[in-house]
Amino acid sequence: MSGNARTGCFDDWFCVSTAPQTGVLRVYLTRPHPVVVSVYSDAITPSPYTVALTSTTPHIIGKLAQPETFWSDMRKKWTGGKQHAQHDDTVIYGWPLQPVGQYPIVQGVNGRFSHQGASRYAFDFAAPPGTFVFAARSGVVIDLQQHFSQGGPHRRYAPYANYISILHDDGTTGEYYHLQPHSSTVAIGETVNKGQHIGATGNTGFTSLPHLHFAVYTAQAEGRYTSVPIRFAQP
Repeated sequence: MSGNARTGCFDDWFCVSTAPQTGVLRVYLTRPHPVVVSVYSDAITPSPYTVALTSTTPHIIGKLAQPETFWSDMRKKWTGGKQHAQHDDTVIYGWPLQPVGQYPIVQGVNGRFSHQGASRYAFDFAAPPGTFVFAARSGVVIDLQQHFSQGGPHRRYAPYANYISILHDDGTTGEYYHLQPHSSTVAIGETVNKGQHIGATGNTGFTSLPHLHFAVYTAQAEGRYTSVPIRFAQP
């Protein structure tokens, strides 16, 4: 084998590289936040190969006989957060919209519109666009999107939701979705405190009305995630 090392980096989060002389296949973080990565290719066994990355130290997946074969069909999926994190059930969450009681929950646990399966423990709060959103729990911002403006009541709009993802100290993530474009007041890597203003509600992504979708998730393999039950402070 000859030539230069080949590298593919994804979403400013992690990279996959192959070494031409040795065929060594590596995956590594490009930011110091945990993520669960699953790599698919007929050139590796098992496929998918899943690894929970927690540091920037490269993880060796294995050696490839033909690296170019790997790149021809390589696919990847990932989810931010600690794999199979155990939620701290003693935590009491703050309300992400204030004042409490002014913004009704229009879809709660096991909601029929979209709160089944992975999102069964999510909450949707109806709120006019531009309503301030506050961190329900302290943590570190590990991901955000604020450039989309599309939204509607069809799953084809799901990729266009603006969001903020905050990593908690137990490895779970608090997810704040459907935010107003360019409303984030925080940045990736920033530590935020419970009750801190982080953004504003909007109507982006898969949504039938302006609202905030909030849930706490644990990361799983193959791009999956699972919501967990939480408790809010008494109003």
